[in-house]
Order: sequence, then C-alpha cells, then structure tokens
Amino acid sequence: MKEIYQDIKDYAHYYKSLYFKDMEKNVLALESSFLSKGIQFSWAYDSTTLNEQIKQQLPDKAYNKVCLDVNDTLNRDIEKSNFNACGLSSLIDRQFNVDGLIIEADFAIVNDGALVFIDKTSQSCFNYVNNLVVIVNIDQVLLNMSDLPIFLHIKNKNESDFPHDVKIVRSNLAQVVPDMYISSDSKGYNTTPANVSVILYANNIDPLLDDDLLASSLFCVNCNRCKEVCPVAKITNISPIEIVKNNCLDEYNSTKEIFKQTTLCGLCQEICPINIPLTDMLIHEMRIVNSNSSSWKNKNIFKVFSKRQTLNKTTNFFFYRFWIKLLFGNNKMLYNYFLKNKSTYFAITEEEENPKEEPNNAII
Repeated sequence: MKEIYQDIKDYAHYYKSLYFKDMEKNVLALESSFLSKGIQFSWAYDSTTLNEQIKQQLPDKAYNKVCLDVNDTLNRDIEKSNFNACGLSSLIDRQFNVDGLIIEADFAIVNDGALVFIDKTSQSCFNYVNNLVVIVNIDQVLLNMSDLPIFLHIKNKNESDFPHDVKIVRSNLAQVVPDMYISSDSKGYNTTPANVSVILYANNIDPLLDDDLLASSLFCVNCNRCKEVCPVAKITNISPIEIVKNNCLDEYNSTKEIFKQTTLCGLCQEICPINIPLTDMLIHEMRIVNSNSSSWKNKNIFKVFSKRQTLNKTTNFFFYRFWIKLLFGNNKMLYNYFLKNKSTYFAITEEEENPKEEPNNAII
C-alpha cells in the first residue's frame, strides 16, 4: 500500500476543514455554477428524498430501466422497487437501451462547477444514455480545482501518483447519435442534448456536524485504507469510519455494539491519509454510550480499551484470556479470530513496519 506522507495528510485535512467552515455558502455556489451551465441541480437530505429526486429526473414510467454505478452504501439507500435495475455490462455492451444511468461522483469542484469520476466502470458510457443522474455526497465537495491533484494522489492506492482513469465533466453533455442513412451531404451523426442532473446528498449529516470531534469524520474521501488494516473489519466487513458514522446517525440508540466492533488498535488512525482521529472518535462515542445507557454504567470494558498499550505488555495469561472472553465471548467468529491471531491486539503501528521480530507476550 502506497505511503502517504505527513505533509500531504496535513494539507488534505486543512483544505477539507476550509470547505466545512463555510459549507452552506460553498454548496450554494456549487449549485449556482451547475445551473448556469444548464445542468439540473437538486438537494436530498435523506434516502427518502434521494429516491424522490431520482424518480423526478427519469422518464415518467411505471418502471424505468436503469443502471447503477454507486458505492455499497448508496446502493442500499436507493430504492429499486420502482426501477428495473440492469447490470452495467448491459450498458457497456449496448445490449439494449436504458432510461437512465445513476452514478456517484467522486468529487465536485465549487469554483469550476465540475464533476470528477475516478475509475468508474460506466464513465465511458455517458454517450449511451439520455438521462444521467449524478449523486454528489455533500462531504465530497472540494473548493478549488487546484486542490484536486492532492486528493487524486490520496485516492490512488497503487504505486503511481495518480489514477489512470479520471473523467472530469465541466459542462452539459450531448449524446452523439449515428445517422440511420449516410449520404455525401450528412456528417454521419447528429447530437442531442443529454439530460444531466446533479443531486447533492446530505445523508443525515446533522448529528455529525453537531459534534466538533465527530465532524471531522466527514473529511473522509472513501479510500478504504482504514478498512484494509482493521483486524475486526476482516470479520464484520464494517470499516472504522462506518462505525463512527453509523453510531452517530443512530443517535446513540444502539451504540452498545460499538464495544464489539473495535479493538481500538489505532491502525486506522495511523494510516488515514486525511489525519482523521478515528481512535479518538471511537473512544468519544464509547464515553457517550457509558453516560447515556444505564445498563452500561459499568466502565470496566471501556477502561480495558483505554489501556490497550498496557495490555500489549502483559504476561498475565489469565488476565489476557479473561479480556478476550469478556469482550468477544458472545461473538464466536470474533472470539475464534482473536484466539487464532498470534499478533498483539493493540499495536499502534503495522507489523510490516517493524522488520525486527519482537517477542509476543500474549499467551493464548
């Protein structure tokens, strides 16, 4: 995995914070820029309004044949009952016409009114559809085009500096339609304007914005590095940033589960290319759980978590085994995982960064 240097992390964190300091003004400027180019623009606060906006941008049919090129979270948010969803291969291979393509933009640029797509399967197929619906997550907006290279570098996890397949859309699109009959007087094709609409998706971010510490979770650029290094995510398939956001968006109603979703090892915070304080946020949410839930007033588990570095050095076999049983005894998959895992559970740096093999004090 490509290393992101500290000065780049600091740069990205700073410019993300600039956007959120005056977010309302910035998204209004983004809206104005798109409307001036003839691109439709609408807002969606939650998944219900998102689906309503999508339906308004598609032909008025009982069922619309659409293709989706979005992440897993958006895929769950989009209600498919009123869509005849088809695979992207059908669009790419031109097997049949579709009513619309719903695609997620990786970034939107305020000062340029531009949409940025990175390594999207369907980004070469914009000419094949009459209706292009672009979803822009409100936390994936950048202020200036000059900021884009640093975030492209962060999003790219290969050894090269930038992704190979980046598409930037700065204006409305025109669909190229071949002439049915070609003559010496014709160009061989005609162009027709495509219906491009942008939906700015807020995805219930108010609870995150209301907390000064948790608000920095919105700096995330969905690079998935935290998920790749998280030992618990290998079992639960839930990334550390998702844990933070989900617990907050549930308004702390179900956050007792947070104690079973993390070991607070610190790997996610260490590797984050935007300097998001993930471990600090998880501990912060644990404190909220302990203060809000009467059944979790006992803070023994939290104390164990907060002393994770001390646990690494313990040679007390019974204490170590007791901790694993206490935390993961009801979750057989995680319990078995930790019993089989011979590395330390609370390492702050990745093992591969330490070429010298150190003795493992944990006796399992």
